[in-house]
Amino acid sequence: MPQRVMITGTSTGLGQALTTAYLAQQVEVWGCSRRPPNGTLTEGFHFQPIDLTDQATLPAQLERWLGDPCSCELAILNAGMLSPFEDMQRVSLETCRDVMELNLWSNKAILDWLLPRAPQLQQVVCISSGAGISGNRGWNAYAISKAALNMLTKLYAQECPQVHFSALAPGSVVTAMQDYLCNLPPDERFPTLALHRQRRDTGEMPQPTHLAPRLIAAIEQARTRLPSGEYFDFRQLPWEES
Repeated sequence: MPQRVMITGTSTGLGQALTTAYLAQQVEVWGCSRRPPNGTLTEGFHFQPIDLTDQATLPAQLERWLGDPCSCELAILNAGMLSPFEDMQRVSLETCRDVMELNLWSNKAILDWLLPRAPQLQQVVCISSGAGISGNRGWNAYAISKAALNMLTKLYAQECPQVHFSALAPGSVVTAMQDYLCNLPPDERFPTLALHRQRRDTGEMPQPTHLAPRLIAAIEQARTRLPSGEYFDFRQLPWEES
């Protein structure tokens, strides 16, 4: 178990739940998001409000947040956004660029700053999605960004063999993203929406607070049991109990 963890996107959802779970295990957490999370500003939590898409000021923001050198042993790149759920041809190029900027290029900027400055860094986990593998209709720019994030993870793993990289798909989780998806009107063009509604309020779509401790255990196992640079779906791990 690492003693110092960096997590992006800690204001809500999975990022906040991971933060709370690590703090409960006496792990120091460096967290960032555009706004502070509720209820996690406690001892051991080092928060910095950061706009990860502001490339001009990002290096200075990272240094102010993490310090140089950075002492974190694990980085979880969780911050991301969902594009409007619609056919690809109906989503604007500007929207696609915004999604790619946060879901992909901000992670490159973080890694390019972090890797030379974190001598104790052992593991990087990029939060991915099954949407980046399945290519189902409606996921448009979000799916493209996660597919690209998977490849970004693989490329960095080859460049930095001293650090274990993985792209982790946590599965369906009760978050604001799922609130949006499950409240969309039924549409026969998008069969995955019906699947998400069916998972709601079942064990197939857990609360982030329930999932976070299991994800932490899977992240720890992945470092020694999975090849560096690989994408993996948490729900399909051979050692994960249902």
